[in-house]
Amino acid sequence: MAVLTIEDNVMLAVEKFAEKEERSRDEIVNEAIEAYLRRKKWNKIFAEGSALAATHGITEKDVNDAVREAQEE
Repeated sequence: MAVLTIEDNVMLAVEKFAEKEERSRDEIVNEAIEAYLRRKKWNKIFAEGSALAATHGITEKDVNDAVREAQEE
């Protein structure tokens, strides 16, 4: 089993939230970590996409137009 150090004020907030939600602290902490990791992954994907678009001169309008075109087909 892994050991984590969580600041007292954060743990108190987790405990209060878990009680309100009628869930365990472990569920709340695991869900929060999973959400954090998903968000970081998507942030990286968006950053890479933005960099690639900038390299090729693709604008948000270009993307929206392409999506609209594909939907019409």
